[in-house]
Formats: sequence, structure tokens, C-alpha cells
Amino acid sequence: MITTDPQEELLTQVDEHNQIIGSITRGSAHSTLGTFYRTIYVLVKDNQGKVLIQKRSTTKDLYPNCWDLSVGGHVNFGHSYPETAVREVGEELGLSVTESDLKYIGEVLVKLPNSGEYFDVFEYNLKPNQEINILTLEIGEIKWMSIDEIKKSMETKSLNWYERPLQVIASLY
Repeated sequence: MITTDPQEELLTQVDEHNQIIGSITRGSAHSTLGTFYRTIYVLVKDNQGKVLIQKRSTTKDLYPNCWDLSVGGHVNFGHSYPETAVREVGEELGLSVTESDLKYIGEVLVKLPNSGEYFDVFEYNLKPNQEINILTLEIGEIKWMSIDEIKKSMETKSLNWYERPLQVIASLY
């Protein structure tokens, strides 16, 4: 499979209680049965409370062409959840945000076939005149939907969602 995702990127590996036990490569984290690691989501909202959703690019190593929440990313080894959220919002959407701009929503353990991901979930409200510039290497398409519209599309399968956002929305919203 051809992917633009760096398979040697070092992620924060944790145990089943989300306690740091070391680092693991992205490639190993996605393929080693029983692995746990840290990830973030940031739900970006507009002034009407609608959430940006994204269709993952065709070159993603997991779930290409599937719909996802605004911004997601792995926590690199040695970094915190909030640091990662700030970095990913900048990388994926071209937005300059600070940790204090983010509202913490909660933690969710997402269970995937090979692994478990501890997500810290944040919300970010777009500021007036802030423009989104998507990173096309990561994102193929974007839409704006309310949480209720997202939940309905997940229930009816009107969009091709994958497991991570389904579990996070079900747990926190």
C-alpha cells in the first residue's frame, strides 16, 4: 500500500489504563495486536455551531476515503495531548491556535481490531475571519454539519464513516 503517513513516526505508547510505557512506531501501533497509544480529536465549530468534518485522503494508511471528524492525530512520544491538538489544527487546517483556545471535552478509549487508542477530545470555535486552508495530503474534502446531522448520518450510513469517529461521537455526544 502506498501511503504518505510516516510509518517510523514515534507515538506515545500506553498501557490499558493510559499510563505511558514508552514509544512505538506508527506502523507497529497500527499492526500489533493489543497495543494502546494516544490520539487526539479537535472538533472545529463555526459561528452557527456546525462541526467541520473531513473525508480522509486516498493516501492515508488507515481508512482512506472515509469520513472523519475535523482534526485527528497521534500524540508523538514526549508530547502532550494539548500540544498535539494545537499542532494538528495547524498542520491539517492551517489555523493558528493556542492550548487556551481549546475546550477539553473528554477522554474516549476507541477499540480497533488490532489496538486501542486513548483519545483526548477538544472543541475549537473558529474566530471571525479565520480561514481554513486544508492540507490536501491529509484531507480530500470537507463539509459542515451539526452534531445531530453527524449522528444521523452515522445511523443511516449516508456517509462512509469509520470506527474512530463513530465511537467518539457515541461516547461524548
